[in-house]
Amino acid sequence: MISPKVSWDKSVWFFDIDDTLVDTAGTTKVASGGIKRVFQERFDRQTGKKVQALFVDIFSVMMLGHASGTGSNPFHDEILSVMEVKQALIKQKYGVMKKWSREFFVWFACQKLGISASREVIYEAADAYWMTLAEKTILFPHVKELFTAIQNHDRPIYFLTSSDGRLKIDDNGMFLYDPVYSEGLKRERIELLREKGLSFRGVSIGDPEDKPHKDFFLKGIRMAEADLNTSIDLSHAIMLGDSYTADLETPKNVLGFGLVVQFVKGLKAVEVVDGHFIRTGNLLESVQFLH
Repeated sequence: MISPKVSWDKSVWFFDIDDTLVDTAGTTKVASGGIKRVFQERFDRQTGKKVQALFVDIFSVMMLGHASGTGSNPFHDEILSVMEVKQALIKQKYGVMKKWSREFFVWFACQKLGISASREVIYEAADAYWMTLAEKTILFPHVKELFTAIQNHDRPIYFLTSSDGRLKIDDNGMFLYDPVYSEGLKRERIELLREKGLSFRGVSIGDPEDKPHKDFFLKGIRMAEADLNTSIDLSHAIMLGDSYTADLETPKNVLGFGLVVQFVKGLKAVEVVDGHFIRTGNLLESVQFLH
């Protein structure tokens, strides 16, 4: 099987963030402590524990579906079924749901537990989650080394990241979405990565177009081309992400990226899938496929 080969001199690097560069899934249980604190203050200790535990279960089930690209179990199907109803106005206006909305996850947990929580409590809990996550963010091993290698070759780095799906709830209990509000909050979170030692030239966020839609990636490419003041030869573009379906399939099969790299936490050896696709548990290993 032919190993992928992309030119260092022409390479442009695009990264997903959550669960590619930073261990969002691994930090979620810790971050959900913010949710527990809010519900303990508003209700009682036991309620806080129950909401936190179910929130973590919901997130875990959604992550399994995200990684596999398919529905993983009946609970996953139930979450999406309820989401279809409660985010109907969002889907009607924007064509997609915001599957990763922590506001929705908190609300859904309350519904399953029979807890009557106000909109304000749900917003407060989601805010507490994101604040705690930002404080506890952990970079995966070798990420800094990869960024240093790219910078030593004087090549540009951009982030293409999904929306955090920061939502509001109307008087009828339906979820509402303001792309400007949602994008602004995520942009603040991403800027904190500079404090972790990651340098990058630009960020494109999935508000309102999100992965895996072609327009999401085209938006990011246009952002990079404007920054570089030149067109990008996509045969030398590299996309790195944790989900093939969400992050990599469109760049590889639709846009013709030269290399897509799937980060699989815990994978011990590089797997060359084909001439444009590798899997690895160490992102630094991707540099061996450049010349």
